[in-house]
Amino acid sequence: MSDESSKTPAASKASDGTAPRPAGKRQVAGTATSARATSTSRAPEVVKTRRNPFVAIIDFFRGVFNELSKVIWPTARELVTYTFIVLIFLILVTALVAGVDWVTTLGVRAAFGL
Repeated sequence: MSDESSKTPAASKASDGTAPRPAGKRQVAGTATSARATSTSRAPEVVKTRRNPFVAIIDFFRGVFNELSKVIWPTARELVTYTFIVLIFLILVTALVAGVDWVTTLGVRAAFGL
């Protein structure tokens, strides 16, 4: 699991001749060693304010229109090309599914003698 020794660092040496790495911080339970742990100041409390739902809806649509303005829209020629590519792909997939269905039907009829 780990290449660290279970013995104390001062009592043994690592296999490569160097001192083993410490496994972690060791301190007496209940005592703090860092300034942050003993600090008496607290972080300010965050007050949640309710937002007007109409303002939130308007902000949402502003964001949508902002993102739509970044879209690179296809030209008419590209749109026609992509439409034909999609239609050809749909015809091929439909033919594939129909072929698999036909072959499966033949196999089931042959297997069960229908």
